[in-house]
Amino acid sequence: MTLRRFILWLGERLVEWQLAIALLLAVKFLLPVSSASYVDIHAFGAGMRETLDNSLADAAFMTQNFMNGDWGLYWANAWRASAFVIGLHLYLQGLYLFTSLLARRIAPAYPVRGGLIAWLVSFVVLCGLYHQNRDPGSLRLALCLLAGGGLVVTLSAALGTLFTTPAKAVPRRRHSPLPRGPVFEEAPAEPPAELPVDLPAVAEATPSVFRRERLYFSD
Repeated sequence: MTLRRFILWLGERLVEWQLAIALLLAVKFLLPVSSASYVDIHAFGAGMRETLDNSLADAAFMTQNFMNGDWGLYWANAWRASAFVIGLHLYLQGLYLFTSLLARRIAPAYPVRGGLIAWLVSFVVLCGLYHQNRDPGSLRLALCLLAGGGLVVTLSAALGTLFTTPAKAVPRRRHSPLPRGPVFEEAPAEPPAELPVDLPAVAEATPSVFRRERLYFSD
């Protein structure tokens, strides 16, 4: 993984962290508590309004009695507490940071798919750590966490793809044993010259110079 991809991964996790905080606060203020709210869509809407009213009443009580009526301080503390819960339980205990970094390292070309697989692995680990809480409320929270976390991971990974450029495919060149060109062009081989047909197969022996002189004077 290059430094640019690692910085991009950190940026995705920061954006994802903020989206997960907003999701957790939305679940806290909107998810119905009563089992009767899950009968049909109208009961679910009524349960959401009831949960919102109760949560706002609790927030007003905490703000008036412990924060001198400062709603900004209340929301800052709520955001900070949610960030701590997500960072500690989901990212660290669920091993999500490690699995997401591993997915980005193995398959950098598929960030959305790798992020979803990393989130599923972390969700299984988290459910294994808290398997003793089997009440209906924790089951609803787990399903909400699974669906909402998958949405958050998909959004953050898709946002990261906007800053990446796909690598251009380089056409492969065929390997040639010798470079071709005007310098390396081989001259066409000339056909061998034909031998004269009247030449004897064995050359005739001719006397040497000294032998010719001795024959001359002997005559």
